[in-house]
Amino acid sequence: MRVIPEIYVILQQLIVEKMKRFVFVIFFLLLNVVVFGQIQVRYDKEAIIDSVDNAYQNAWKAVKYCEGYRIQLVAVSNKNGAQKVYNDFKAAFPEANAYLSYTEPTFRVRVGNFKNRIDAYRFLMKIQWQFPGAFITRDKISFREI
Repeated sequence: MRVIPEIYVILQQLIVEKMKRFVFVIFFLLLNVVVFGQIQVRYDKEAIIDSVDNAYQNAWKAVKYCEGYRIQLVAVSNKNGAQKVYNDFKAAFPEANAYLSYTEPTFRVRVGNFKNRIDAYRFLMKIQWQFPGAFITRDKISFREI
């Protein structure tokens, strides 16, 4: 019957060890709150940094176009045909951007503002059943609408 008191002693030692660790952790957590909670960070920023930051922001506000991808639906010589394709596309996909442009002697209908070819390809797969002649082309895209 000596086994029970020995188990009791072992359990008591384990509990004491756990309590020591617990008290140790709580002590350091409270110490961190007291010590580090009172620190205030103060920094001096040079005036040139503000001017550089403002110049950087103004430069990016001036950027309107960047290189990207669009999907060309059609290129035809008459405006009525291009307008019909444009209207059909806007009826089917009202949330997408569509552009009707004229470069002599062709009217083009291009859609989307895609940063990379993969995004353009994903959208092409959505519209290909309705516009089977559509293809991806590089173009200047609207930087603000990405």
